[in-house]
Amino acid sequence: MNGPRRHYPLWLALIAPIACGGERDLPAPVERDPEVVVRVDAASEAQCLHGGTVVHAGLDRNENRVLDEDEIAQSTPQCQDEDVAPDDDDTPAAPPETLVRVDDEPAGEACADGGVAVRSGLDENGNGLLDEEEIAATEYVCDDALLTRMVAEPPGENCASDGIAFQLGHDTDGDGMLGDTEVEWTEVECSDVIWRDVVVTSAEDLSLLAEIRAIHGKLSIHGSSIPSFELPALAYIGGRLRVSDNSALTAFSLPALAAVGDTLEVHGNAELARMDLAALVQIGGELQLGANPALVDVGLPRLNEVDGEIVVRDNAALEALELRMFDKVEDLVIQGNASLTDVLVRVSPLRDLSTRAGRAMLLDNPKLVSATLVAENFHDIHVVSNASLQEITIESERIAGDLIVQDAPALDVAWLLTMAGSSADHLEIGGTLHVAAPLSSLWFGEEQTGLVAGGLVLEGTRLERLERSVSHVRGDVTIRRNPTLGYFQLGQVDGGLTLDDNDALGNFVIQGDGNFGRDVQIVGNDSLEHLSGLQRVRSVGGDLEISNNASMIRPAMYDLNHVGGNVSIGGNPALEHVDLVTLRTIEGGLWVTGTAMSAWSGLDALQWVRGTATIAANPDLESIDLPALQAVGGFFAIRENSLLRRVSLDALDHADLHIADNPSLPACEVDVLFEGVSGSHLQQGNDGRCP
Repeated sequence: MNGPRRHYPLWLALIAPIACGGERDLPAPVERDPEVVVRVDAASEAQCLHGGTVVHAGLDRNENRVLDEDEIAQSTPQCQDEDVAPDDDDTPAAPPETLVRVDDEPAGEACADGGVAVRSGLDENGNGLLDEEEIAATEYVCDDALLTRMVAEPPGENCASDGIAFQLGHDTDGDGMLGDTEVEWTEVECSDVIWRDVVVTSAEDLSLLAEIRAIHGKLSIHGSSIPSFELPALAYIGGRLRVSDNSALTAFSLPALAAVGDTLEVHGNAELARMDLAALVQIGGELQLGANPALVDVGLPRLNEVDGEIVVRDNAALEALELRMFDKVEDLVIQGNASLTDVLVRVSPLRDLSTRAGRAMLLDNPKLVSATLVAENFHDIHVVSNASLQEITIESERIAGDLIVQDAPALDVAWLLTMAGSSADHLEIGGTLHVAAPLSSLWFGEEQTGLVAGGLVLEGTRLERLERSVSHVRGDVTIRRNPTLGYFQLGQVDGGLTLDDNDALGNFVIQGDGNFGRDVQIVGNDSLEHLSGLQRVRSVGGDLEISNNASMIRPAMYDLNHVGGNVSIGGNPALEHVDLVTLRTIEGGLWVTGTAMSAWSGLDALQWVRGTATIAANPDLESIDLPALQAVGGFFAIRENSLLRRVSLDALDHADLHIADNPSLPACEVDVLFEGVSGSHLQQGNDGRCP
């Protein structure tokens, strides 16, 4: 059997000796796929007028490592050009050598079952390698799959008692069946242990396997018209178990099967309703259950170890799935099961080992109501597009990547818990926690919190409060379109903060060291009157935007002294005070527009604006006073403030001033201002009358 060596419990290793009456070494299952061989001959004049070679390729059926004439499957001439440039001494140059490269060809359009691609061409650059640009022809030699049939072997010369004869050969007439004249060799198994691959095509084949206890190769029941089958004695399959594309199969039972050494695949059986694998404990490869539209019960009550991916996809009648594993689960995909209502996946420790799971993906299960995922460690969890999902519970200590729950319009409750009995006091999420669903209850158990190493996104929830849940977010926090959220509390936030369109938000608190690494955007929160939750903020690494908050009266960020990007305060019609009284430097631009301020306040300490500055369209603003402002890197525009009468910029030394369309601001005062500030100046549309 090809592949890595696997280790199984001792009782499985004893199956063969017991069955055979004594010990024997484990031979590999029979494999007789012939190798592809290549031969290069000189071309005849008829094949190449000016000389050349012919590349032959085919399967070495007689295993003599030589391509015989009757084994040639493809022949490709590689002809020389008519004229060959001479060397410097006027002697004809040697023609380029013909090179051949043999590449594996996966199953696909060229070869249905895979094979090789034989590429040939002339070594034009003389480097001894067939480069991509030198390939002149590609021919495919496809795997020539063997057919097998089983017949009873009576007692006699080969077997002391009844046995099974496996007849093998190639399908030379292309009818898909191995005829008597196509049998090339026969292999006989005499005990209740089979050491080769087994292909079942009929009920007669199954009857021959009724007393077989172990198959050390693969077992395939594929493309048959068998209505049902049972193999009551079979306890072990060393290779892959494949039950697929059986049009009439309604049920099958392998009640004694304890272990499958490779993948278990049950796929494309249109009528299959039930499968009985009640004793199955271990799968050495993947578990694939897919496109069985009538399957109601997967029948795997004792399964606790799967070494590969688990995929349960497009089983339209399946209503519940429960998997209880020991130690680990690799990637898990549960997708497109139209009737599935409940999912439970629990990974429990064995011998005090930690438990882990790979990516858990619950996707497009339209009737899924409840899902529970339990393991100490997950790689990622994606729960997406499950239209009926009402409750999800995740018990873990660490999710290395993202936890995403979205497109779940019925979701009401999500619990993110540490595992029962765990000493951990928080759940760590190494990527982004993204919840976009109308849930009303979220998160952690009593006295537990979460550490989010990536970002945190809450979108479209019906939460009313969120507090004492997330102690640290190392990425960005985005809280968007949560219409009932009135209050939230977070710990340290290292990245940025976006509060967007949260209609009921009245207050919030963010604890921590007071430094945001990226943008802070407070936009469209109609009930938010102040930013007392940001009172401790000392710096913002990116932009600071406070805009379109209908009830915002004053930001009240009393400790802020540095903004690494732009500061934009606009469209807050109730804003009476800016209240950024300690802000000293803005590395980007400054915009203050659409406020309700009458007297300027709140930027008394501002010294530098590295970009442009604009104070515009503040209909009640009567004065502007920036006593500490020394320089503006770009132009400085003061415009369209209809009641503005006074501008005081006492410390400003240099700026390109553009003061326009302030009908109450005396032009002569603007002229005086210009005299004290170097740079280009423009005024227009101000009050031409002077007091």
